[in-house]
Amino acid sequence: MLPQFFQILKRRCFRIVFLLVFHSVLSERFRVLVPDDPIVVTVGDDVVLECQLVPDISLDNLEIRWFTSDSASPVHLYSDGQDRPDVQDKAYRGRTELFKDEFPRGNASLKLKKIKASDGGSYTCFIDSKTYHAEAVINLEVGGFGHRPWIHLEENNKDGLRIVCKSDGWYPDPVIRWEDGNGQDVTAQSEWEFLKDSRGLITAQSHIDVTSDSVNRFSCFMENRLLRKSREAHVQISDEFFPKINVWLVIFWVVASLVVLAIAADVLVHRKEDKRIQELQLFCTLEGYDEVAIDFVSVTLDVETANPWLEVSEDLKSLRWTRTWSSLPDTRKRFTHRRCALGSEGFTSGRHYWEVEVTGNRDWRLGVAAESVERKDSVSLSPETGFWTIRRFDDQFYINSSPGSALPVGQIPGKVGVYLSYESGTVSFYNVDTKSHLHTFTGNNFTEKLYPLFGTWDGNNWLRICSGSDWISNRGGALTSQ
Repeated sequence: MLPQFFQILKRRCFRIVFLLVFHSVLSERFRVLVPDDPIVVTVGDDVVLECQLVPDISLDNLEIRWFTSDSASPVHLYSDGQDRPDVQDKAYRGRTELFKDEFPRGNASLKLKKIKASDGGSYTCFIDSKTYHAEAVINLEVGGFGHRPWIHLEENNKDGLRIVCKSDGWYPDPVIRWEDGNGQDVTAQSEWEFLKDSRGLITAQSHIDVTSDSVNRFSCFMENRLLRKSREAHVQISDEFFPKINVWLVIFWVVASLVVLAIAADVLVHRKEDKRIQELQLFCTLEGYDEVAIDFVSVTLDVETANPWLEVSEDLKSLRWTRTWSSLPDTRKRFTHRRCALGSEGFTSGRHYWEVEVTGNRDWRLGVAAESVERKDSVSLSPETGFWTIRRFDDQFYINSSPGSALPVGQIPGKVGVYLSYESGTVSFYNVDTKSHLHTFTGNNFTEKLYPLFGTWDGNNWLRICSGSDWISNRGGALTSQ
C-alpha cells in the first residue's frame, strides 16, 4: 500500500513541476510591434524608430538588437544590461540611443540622430529573452530638401540663350519642371542631369534653350516628391536682349558692297550682344529671387579689427599697408597675423552687395569672414576656417580654398563687386569693369554673423570701398537701391 502511495505522489509532483515550467515558458512569450507605415525624415534631422513589446515586459534584462539587412554589424545592441558600442556598425556610432527610462514599459524604440542619405532602408527591432525572441521590421525613407535653385544664362550654339537652373542638397533625385511666362509647361524642351556628392546628396541641373520668339519669363521648379516640398526660381529676360534685324540696313550694306565695314559692324554687334549677356547674367545672378530684396550696403571699416600694419582713412572707406606698426591698443577683435580688416556691419540674413576700387593695387584680398575666425595666429584662409575670399598677387589671381586654386580673370579688374546671399549660402565676386562673373562659393550653410573682409600688402595704392550711391547711379538705374 505504501509503495503505491509514493507512486501516486510522484506522478502528481511531476505534473505540478511540468505545469510550473509550462506556465513559465508561456509567460515569456511576447510580441514586437512597430508602425505599419514607413517613417519619412529629412537629411540632417533626428528620427525615432518606434518599437513596443507586448505585453509591456521590462527590457532591463533582455537583449535589444536593431539591425539592417545591408550590414553584418548591428545598428545598436543592448545586451547584459548595457549598450555595446564595440560591436556597433561604424556608420552609426555616436548617432543612436535607446530610451532606457522607458524600459519598464517595454519601449524598445531607437533614436537615430543626424540622418544621412544612406540611412534609408528597412530596420529590424529584435528582442531576445534567451527562452523566446520576436522581431518586427520598420521602413525608413530619407529625403533631402535642396537649396533654392540658382539660375544663370549662357550662350548656346544656336541663335539664342541657354537658361541653366541648378540646385544641390537633394535626395532622392528631384522632379524638375519648367514653365514659361504664360504658365505653359515647357519641361519637354529641357534637359537635366543629376550628380551625387560625397555625402550621397544630389546636385540637380537643368537647362532650356530660348530664342527671340520665346516669351520673356521662365520659371524652374524642383520638387522632392517624398517630402512633398518644392523650391522655385524665376528669370525675366528683357525684350531688348534680342534685337530686331534692320532689313533695309542689311540691304544697304549688300548693295553698297562695303565688305570691310560689314565685317566691322558684325564684330561690333557680337561685342554688344556679349555685353548684354554679361549684364543680364549679373542681373539674374543678383536678382534671381523676386521675393528677396538686395541690400546695396554702404560698407565702412572697423578700425578695431585692422592689423597694426594697416592704415584706415578718416572716412573709414580706404585701407593700405603702411610698413609702420601702429601703436593702437590691441583688442580681441584685431587681426595681428593676417593683414586684414573687417567691415563695421555684419550680416545674419538677407542678400548684400558692395564694390571695392582696386585699381593699381597689386596685392589684395576681398570677401567675407565669419565673426569667430582666428585673428591672432596663422590659419589657412578657406571656407573650412570661416573665410570666403579671393586674392590678387602681382598679375595672378587665386581662390582661397582648401586646396587653393588659380582664378582666371581675363581683363584685370579695376573694381570688384562682392555679393553675399546668406540664406542660399553663396558668396560671389564680379569684375565690375567688364560686368563678368569671377567666382562663386556655393553650398555653404551659414550659421553665424558674416562681415566684409579687406586685406592688402600694397603700400603705394589704397583699397577704396565705393559708396552705394556712386555705383548704383553708374548703372543707369538698372538695379534699384533698397
